[in-house]
Order: sequence, then structure tokens, then C-alpha cells
Amino acid sequence: MFYDFDDNYYNPGEWSDAESQAEQAREFYENGDLETAMKMLKSAIKINPANSDWLFNLGLTLDTLGRFKEAIEVFEQARNNSPNDLEIMNCLGVDYTRVGQYDSALKTFEEMEKVDPNFEPSYCNRIITYTEMGLHDKAEQMFYLARDIKEHCPLCYYNIGNSLFFRQMYDKAIWCWQQTLKLDPEHPQIEFRIAQALRVSGQVEMAQQYYISALRTEPGNTKVLMDYGLLLLENNELGKAREKFYRVLEQDPNNAQAHHYLGEIFLQKGRIARAVESFLNALKYNHNLAGPHFRLGQCYLKLGQIANAREHLMAEYMLDVNNCKILNSLGCMLEEVGATREAIDCLERAAARNEEDFQTLYNLSLCYYRHEMYDYAISISQQILKIKPQHAHTLYNIAFSYLKTGDFSSAMKYAEMGIRLYEQDDKFKRLFYTIKIKKACQTIKNPYHKVFKMLTLSK
Repeated sequence: MFYDFDDNYYNPGEWSDAESQAEQAREFYENGDLETAMKMLKSAIKINPANSDWLFNLGLTLDTLGRFKEAIEVFEQARNNSPNDLEIMNCLGVDYTRVGQYDSALKTFEEMEKVDPNFEPSYCNRIITYTEMGLHDKAEQMFYLARDIKEHCPLCYYNIGNSLFFRQMYDKAIWCWQQTLKLDPEHPQIEFRIAQALRVSGQVEMAQQYYISALRTEPGNTKVLMDYGLLLLENNELGKAREKFYRVLEQDPNNAQAHHYLGEIFLQKGRIARAVESFLNALKYNHNLAGPHFRLGQCYLKLGQIANAREHLMAEYMLDVNNCKILNSLGCMLEEVGATREAIDCLERAAARNEEDFQTLYNLSLCYYRHEMYDYAISISQQILKIKPQHAHTLYNIAFSYLKTGDFSSAMKYAEMGIRLYEQDDKFKRLFYTIKIKKACQTIKNPYHKVFKMLTLSK
């Protein structure tokens, strides 16, 4: 497929020939005017579509603009003109990886290796392709093959660092990225990546140093500001975190996540009205963002506005939450606003993901008890007692449930267990006597039932 060079972009009559237009494009590119550079190159290529260098430069310009699919079409056309040009092939393989066409990327890098087995980028860039595919063993294999050709390549260290980071091997990832920093101090966002790894590995003070250094280089980088703000928020440095999120909004007023995290800060400070305002702003700019509906549900429950709370909690439920902790809390709040089916669904999903989590199992058991789902309540309670065999509330609830299902022997067993463990707690004694009376009534009732049945049959 050939890229369509529409001659409406630029009037070639303003320059004497395609060469001058291509030269002008280079100057515009170097001055940061990418859109004009792109138009100049398209105009030049319209006159001479066989010039691979111009196509290559246009592909690079589109890459810089983040228009990777268009760049692929241009690089493919350039490669048709120059089939064995390694730089064109390399850019094409990298862009295939960027858009998730991993098979095409690997095929391109393998073809590069055939053209020149000593061309190191064909191995180096396969590291990131295999990393994106989750094939980390092959990523490491490419790393060592690349080092056979060039022992210390900053991009190789950077790429294998990504693989290590994805595998949660943070210390090794940090070491690799520090090698990149030593070899190429201007490598894009390298200090930011080190800061991220330090943050998730709990090395807070060192992480802060790298965030600060990254912001000295790019003061307005919203990704760095957001990540640094989260680190500060996690460490309860609320004032500093708030300042970072406000700086994000100065650059990007519609940033939904920044509004959300400001809401988190206001909520922690007990400023419920300001928190509600921030969470509503977050939803204004991204109505599918997970979190704001959940927090609005919490806020409205604190304010006693049950209808509003239910509306937002149901909206959060519809986002298909997967985090166990959030599912547990969401389930409890949904139960509080009367959304029983959804509450049970959340708690069951949380319990299925972590069968050893006592709090989730206990909350689920309470849901079952309250809605007289006694068989389910008994099953979950037995799971709870494996984790905490002497848990008083669960012993009482399971005894009560067996009473309700008519299994008086099992009910007495758990009531007696509660009496032995909690002698001062009269509720177990009262439950025990209730069970005893119910069982006695059943024993008395049954013989009369049998006699009545015999008399009926004799007639």
C-alpha cells in the first residue's frame, strides 16, 4: 500500500523544485515546526516519489508527531525503493512494535540480520518487541546477542530494563537503567524510569531525587508530575502532592486523573464538598475513569445522600472492577445502599480472587446472613473458621444459620463451642437454650405426627 501524497498540502510553485522544498523541510524540522516540515516533504515527494531519503525523513517526522501507522506506510514505500536499507528497515520494525504488529516487527528485524549479521539494532530492538509480547527469555537472548556486537549500548540496557521491570525485578531494572544514564545522560525519560522503579520498590527518598532531576530537565512533563504526585500522596505528603497535581492542571486542565487525585487529597483532609467537586470534574473529562464514582459513593454516604451514593456506586460497579480491596469496599457500600445483588456479586468475586482474605469472606458471610441465604452463609463461615477457628461472630452466625435450616445438632455444636471459648458472653448461652427448646419441640412433635399419619392411613 502506498502513502497518498495529497497535493493540497502545499503549493509546489512557491519553491523552484523538489530539492529546495526538501531542504526547507529539514530546516523546519530542526526548528521544531513539524507540521510544516511534513507538508514540505509531502510536496517534494509528490514530485519525486522515488527519493528514499525524503520518504525516510517524512517517516521520522511522522514518528515524532506520534502518527506511527502513517509512518509505517511511508517507511514501507521507502523500503520498496531501497529494499536493503538497514536504517529504513530498523525504523519500520520499531514502528511495527509501537502499533502492536509484533510478527511484522520480528520478521523485519530478522531480515535485517540477514542483510548484515553485525548490525546491532536488529538485536537491540528485538529486546523490546519480545518484552511487549511477554517473551522475556527471548528478550534476554537478544540482549546478549547485541552485547556480542556492542558491549555497552545504552538502548540495550534500557530495553532489557523494561523487561526486568515488567517481571518485578526492580533492583536489576534500576541497575540497567543507571547504565543507560551513564552511557547516555540525555536518553529520553531515563531518570523518570529509574524513579518509577525506585518508587514501586519502596525506595522513596532516592525516587524523589530522580523525580526532581527529571523535572529539572522537563519542568512541564505531566507524566513525571503525575507520578511524583502519586509518590507524595502515598507517603502522606499531601501539600506537596497537591502542588504537583495543580501543576499538571496548569499544563492540561482536562486531565481527569489529576482532578481525581486532588479529590483524594481533599477527602483525606475531610473537605467533603471540595472532594465531591474534584471527583465530578474527573468524571466530566473522563466518564469511564475508575475511581471517581467509588469515591463519590463514599462522600455521599458520609453526607447521608443515599440516592446519590447508590447512583455512583452502581456506576462504579458497571465499570467491572477487578481489584480485590476495591471490590470488598464496593460490595459493603452497595449493601449499605440496598443494592444486594450487586453487593454479593462484588464480594463473591473478591473472595474468589483471594480465598484466604478473612475480611472479604466475613463481609460476604454477613451479606448472606442478612438476606437469609443460610446455606451459603454456612459454607463461607466454615471457610472463615479455617482461617480464624475462634472467631466469635462467625461461631455465633454459623450456629444461628444451622438453627434456621433445622440442623439442630450442628447448631448446638457451634453454640457449645462459643460457650466454652467465651464464657462471659451471654449471647451464646441464650442461643444454646433457643436451639435446645427448638430441638425438644421437634422431638415432641414428631411422634404425634406419626400417630396421626397411621390413623389417617387406617381409615
